[in-house]
Amino acid sequence: GDLVGNACDNCSAAANADQRDSNGDGYGNYCDADLNDNGIVNAQDTTIYRSRLGTSDADADLNGNGTVNAQDTVIFRSLLGAAPGPSALAP
Repeated sequence: GDLVGNACDNCSAAANADQRDSNGDGYGNYCDADLNDNGIVNAQDTTIYRSRLGTSDADADLNGNGTVNAQDTVIFRSLLGAAPGPSALAP
């Protein structure tokens, strides 16, 4: 739904037209709440995420609106327990 073909999409399970990938790992921010890049979104990421609430931290700003806020929290919670992705650009 983001007009980017799945073969080139860095977040093929969710619409992310801007393909924003602030940490350059091949996963779009919208489907990458793995803030410590260990392959799973877990309690360690929750601690990092909470410390970035209210900031403009690019990695924790999952929806790319410029601020880490409640909108990002909804996305973050939906990704808990999952690996980042899926992405056509990362393994």
